[in-house]
Amino acid sequence: MVLTHRKVNGMNVDAQKTESSPLNSIDNTNKVQEETPSKERHHRGIGTIQLGVIVFFAVSGGPFGIEEAVASGGVFFSLIAFAILPWIISLPEALVTAELGSTYTEASGTVAWVEEAFENYPYLAFLQGCLAWTSGATDNAIYPVLFWEYARQLLGNDEEEGDSLLRFIYLSGTCLILAYINYRGLEAVGDMSITICVLAMSPFLVFIVVGFNQIQPSRWLQTANSIGNNSTMDNIVDENESWDISGVMWGPFLNNLFWNLNSYDSAASFAGEVKDPGRAFPKAMFLSVGFVALAYLLPLLVATGCSSAGREEWVDGYLATIVADVVGPWCGAWVVIAAGLSNLAMFQSEMSSDAYQIMGMAERGFLPQIFSRKSSKYGTPIYGIMLGVGVILLMNMSSSLTHLIEMLNFNYALSLLLAFMAFLKLRISKPELHRPYRIPLPTWGCVILLIPPILSILIIMMLASWTTICFCLGTIILSMIMWTFQQQNKKST
Repeated sequence: MVLTHRKVNGMNVDAQKTESSPLNSIDNTNKVQEETPSKERHHRGIGTIQLGVIVFFAVSGGPFGIEEAVASGGVFFSLIAFAILPWIISLPEALVTAELGSTYTEASGTVAWVEEAFENYPYLAFLQGCLAWTSGATDNAIYPVLFWEYARQLLGNDEEEGDSLLRFIYLSGTCLILAYINYRGLEAVGDMSITICVLAMSPFLVFIVVGFNQIQPSRWLQTANSIGNNSTMDNIVDENESWDISGVMWGPFLNNLFWNLNSYDSAASFAGEVKDPGRAFPKAMFLSVGFVALAYLLPLLVATGCSSAGREEWVDGYLATIVADVVGPWCGAWVVIAAGLSNLAMFQSEMSSDAYQIMGMAERGFLPQIFSRKSSKYGTPIYGIMLGVGVILLMNMSSSLTHLIEMLNFNYALSLLLAFMAFLKLRISKPELHRPYRIPLPTWGCVILLIPPILSILIIMMLASWTTICFCLGTIILSMIMWTFQQQNKKST
């Protein structure tokens, strides 16, 4: 039985298709809002710059967490990857988000895309929501871990067995505090994100300027042809990852790259809060892609050019150590503070996206209506936030950043694959659908555009460990049980 619910968007099928260019393929958004039936929300106040910076934090937040790429792939391959992949992996995802995010301006985000594309198979939309949400909640568990690792690197402390309880208390406490801040409301999220962005990226601007004259370009050519004896490297080797002749550990390397360069589609859950989405979305996506690419590449170029450290030294948080060596301890401390601020903004962005998606799924009839309720005081989806906190606390029991990244990547890869399929299906089945922004390519051109990100998805799935596969299968099985229970409940009522 197909779910009966109100389609919030995508009903204007009589509008003419328009030709477009990357930034000028924009129709009258006011017309879209008049013709599109949608549930009345509070005022839309996020503009292009605010949206672009929020997306930056949803995807990146700065060069924090890139150490794994150098440790597993070496300097040369890491630099090549961060120089090229944003334009062939990230940009297509950002363009798809710009087109469909401005078309379906509702909180459910990619769930709406999948349901509108595969109307006869509503379970696919429900599965999309489950995969996207679990990957988002897992992603949010990483940010407190990153700050913990950066603080340990700066203080020069090795984590001991007895620190496990303290670590869990810290991570859980941080999660609860940040969740409460998120609960307080989203009215100032855009301006807050811009402020944090300036503060978080400032030490790296100083680092780039000071370290420029200390760069030895020959260090950029170092490949991953040796393995250190560091315990971190031993942990990676024990995972039975695949190797090639140059010694690249492809599993951790590609998972880290995938994690650092994706999640542009999460911005779709904010579409209902965007002012003039037909204009703001494409501009914000281009802005965020460029900012993400530079935020990774420039600090990495200077860090690897200034440091002679072996790959085994590139553990989580090591970037702060390099900054301290090149500029001074005060700047290294600034990087740790910047990591904390960035983690705050990333946590807020991800939790907001996840909570709004849960609310949107409830509005579309996929979840109990209790999840569509907002806080009467702050207007935030309180039950979606509470659900996210519970999962994050469970994820924080894992001590491995690599494991967390791999688990979220697999679920996210599947959800992103569904989103891409929905985009192509809508291009074919609903060519007349009114799109405030349209990628300036025909359907066959869009297929070619999406080949690199789809290949990256398939590679990530092939390299997954059995633990990660079981995690994803568990998500799918749980979604099937929830779906069956929901359908039976609807029949009985």
